[in-house]
Amino acid sequence: MLLFGWLLWGDVCYTIMEAVVPTILPIKLKQLGASNVILSVIMTMLPGILSSVLCPWISFWSDRYRSRLGRRIPFILFTAPLLALSLICLGYCDEIGNAVHSWGFFHLPIDAVRIAVIMVFMVSFTFFNDFVGSVFWYLFNDVVPEMFLARFMSMFRVVGILAATFYHVYIFRYAETHMTAIFTGAALLYLFGFGLMCWKVREGVYAPPPPTGEPGMGIFRGVKIFIRECYSIPHYWFLFAMNMFTAISLATSIFTIFWHQSLGLQMDEIGKINGVMCAVGAVMILLSGWIADRYHPIRAVLAGRILSLAVVTPFGLIWLFVTPCPSVVFWIFIAATIVFSPVKALIGIGDPPLLMKVFPRERYGQFCSANALLTCLGRICGGVAAGAFFDLIRRLGATGDFVYRFIPVWTWFFEALTLVCLICFYRSWKKHGGDESYQAPMVSTDLIHGKPVL
Repeated sequence: MLLFGWLLWGDVCYTIMEAVVPTILPIKLKQLGASNVILSVIMTMLPGILSSVLCPWISFWSDRYRSRLGRRIPFILFTAPLLALSLICLGYCDEIGNAVHSWGFFHLPIDAVRIAVIMVFMVSFTFFNDFVGSVFWYLFNDVVPEMFLARFMSMFRVVGILAATFYHVYIFRYAETHMTAIFTGAALLYLFGFGLMCWKVREGVYAPPPPTGEPGMGIFRGVKIFIRECYSIPHYWFLFAMNMFTAISLATSIFTIFWHQSLGLQMDEIGKINGVMCAVGAVMILLSGWIADRYHPIRAVLAGRILSLAVVTPFGLIWLFVTPCPSVVFWIFIAATIVFSPVKALIGIGDPPLLMKVFPRERYGQFCSANALLTCLGRICGGVAAGAFFDLIRRLGATGDFVYRFIPVWTWFFEALTLVCLICFYRSWKKHGGDESYQAPMVSTDLIHGKPVL
């Protein structure tokens, strides 16, 4: 109970800290006159590039790291102050931008300098947050007893959703007027709240790290082992591709707020819609968790993907043809959120319960980072392409924020590719044993005749 309590408290702090950047920063960038492409570069491309470089290295290192504090907590604890400082600096981007502009070193408009400041601290924030995001999920696999893991993950998701609901309903409405206070508060909550979790949770004693070859292994040897162990097995290619296309389909999420505003919704109404989505999702995730335990996460995700492609995403296309009054739009979104939340909950089972079921346990962090690497690639390519997509729609004749009503068109196309990859992975999963005898295929750390051995 104490372990669950501290881990769930850490989830509350982490969820609120992570929520402020993707929901508020796009609004700020839009106010400063950033184009869709620039917005995508700052919010998706740069973080994606950093994550694709850092996450595999951090995960590979963390799996093999041993210290008095464990192998996961040191990565979280020692980066917390710098992450919090980066978040606070993002909140003070106007003041810092004004100071930099006053130095006279840059003959640029002040808004351009502020955008540059946001870019710098966004890179800093992403750098330190990657240390947390890479290992926080692995911590559960290490400290929660396996017999309680499914129950804990259900509770974890519910608590995270409730924290997000609180943020969207009670805090997000002040995004345009109190950005600095929100960013500072989130940073301090993370620094002290998450730090308290790291102090209270104790990792156990680990076995010696997985063999990596000869002592004193260099970075190139480590990269070679990482690539060989994670990418030489075709079985996982379908899963990696599925998550890459998922990331591309979600690349438009940073523009969703502008889609809502194009329909006349106000910040308070947008926050309530997101809050209802989170609250209903908290209930649905418990049901989907039971379904996943009963029928396996892969089947739950497959059912959710089919329903999303056939019903949920096409529903959003109606806004290309009709524009009711804002009050009607608000209640339609509320109703759609409630009706479609079971589908979203089924899809949500895919990460991490599905990954925990299909990746090798002893190299779980390493395989998660291999998956994250291609997910980041999808985020990079999808983010820039999505910004260019909206700019193209505008050049073809759409005016103002109407271009963002084409978000479901983008999403539907890449969801179709995601479903194809998932079906291929499901067939491969059945070939490797399925429900009865699935064994996660791995490559031996030794080579026979210079070739990897399964």
